[in-house]
Amino acid sequence: MKLRTWLCLALCLCLTASLAGCGGDETAVYVQSVATLVGMGGIAPGDRFSGMVVSENVTEIKKDSEKTIREVLVKEGDDVDEGQELFAYDTEQLQLTLDKQRLELEQLNATIDNYNQQIKDLERDRDRVGSSEKLQYTIQIQTNQVDLKEAELKVKAKQTEIQQSETLLENATVVSPVKGRVQSINESGTDNYGNPAAYITIQQAGSYRVKGTLGELQRGGIMEGTRIKITSRTDETATWTGTVTLVDYENPSQGSNMDQYYGMATDEMSASSKYPFYVELDSTDGLILGQHVYLEVLTEEDGNGSDFAISSAFLCFEEDGSAYVWAEKKGKLEKRSVTLGEYDEMLDTYEVLDGLTAEDYIAFPDEQLCRTGAPTTHEMPEEELPVEGGEMPMEMPMEGMAEEGMEVPMDAMPEEGMDMPMDALPEEGMEAPLEETTAQTGAAPTEGGVE
Repeated sequence: MKLRTWLCLALCLCLTASLAGCGGDETAVYVQSVATLVGMGGIAPGDRFSGMVVSENVTEIKKDSEKTIREVLVKEGDDVDEGQELFAYDTEQLQLTLDKQRLELEQLNATIDNYNQQIKDLERDRDRVGSSEKLQYTIQIQTNQVDLKEAELKVKAKQTEIQQSETLLENATVVSPVKGRVQSINESGTDNYGNPAAYITIQQAGSYRVKGTLGELQRGGIMEGTRIKITSRTDETATWTGTVTLVDYENPSQGSNMDQYYGMATDEMSASSKYPFYVELDSTDGLILGQHVYLEVLTEEDGNGSDFAISSAFLCFEEDGSAYVWAEKKGKLEKRSVTLGEYDEMLDTYEVLDGLTAEDYIAFPDEQLCRTGAPTTHEMPEEELPVEGGEMPMEMPMEGMAEEGMEVPMDAMPEEGMDMPMDALPEEGMEAPLEETTAQTGAAPTEGGVE
């Protein structure tokens, strides 16, 4: 932050020196792009991104791993309605399973009838024998009763299996629970690690959002909350608006086939990472799932206010606390009021809510140069450019700076955390002894000083 303030001060001093050397001629005031000042990641006004309408909600349909699929009735990219058939199981195998379960149920019922009959016979015979033999019959009866209970539990379990098999047989064809588009079909039914995965994935219709990507040089140019304008590729008059809800820096792409599917160019020159971002739409009317669109940051002309932070060095404040900047308008400087939001003490920046956009150009608020109607320029003044053999402006502090071509002895430089002794510097208006200068530079003295 101190470096930024020093650079701004240096710019001001350079412009002041330029004005003083013009002999009274009006000097154009240097203005800078707001987009550059706020670090919008290399995104210039009017830059467009390729995007695609995708579904916010995804429905996953799994298959029964114990059953065989007879036929798949859809393919990737198909639009499906709610209740539309997706795939069918092999009913022959299901029927065989059901027939086997029914036979097992009949056997269990027969076993139960047999146990009941045995218990009745034992109870009858127990009444006919003497008291010494009754205990043996009682034990046998109790054993049969336990076996009967176990058989009854098996019958209930088998009945449940039969009901499930009957349901599967009746619904051997799986239908879509939602309206949407088939995104993928996973024939294996597992992921790359062998874990169970969705067999069919459907992007649900009606819950659209737009996906775009940022390049490495555009990182930070779009963030959560950025307002976006969406334009149809086939009809420039068809537009929508939305807000960025996610910039996914955790899952970059490397120019894969999926990027081509989403309309993103991939070549050797663009092999760097690309980061997807998602736009929540204000309205989805007229949009189609899978539609390719253009994305751009919403400007003030499109009905969007400002939403970025700018250094306090470029802001001026009135006595009543209101703020303004010196902004360019049609090649002239104007005093423009701005509405500020929160102040970031660490970065020394204010959030700009209104009055300024990323497309504007503003000047550093120099008291001598900035006035309403002053001409503006986008060319950096020559005094700010490093010119070989040139001299630094007189106002610039020269303390601690070595002349061009001179080397500063390392033992003469203060260690980190130490202050330079002030008595080691020549006082203002004093010249260094000629002998010392000659000794340090190795240059011969000339008339008028050292060359």
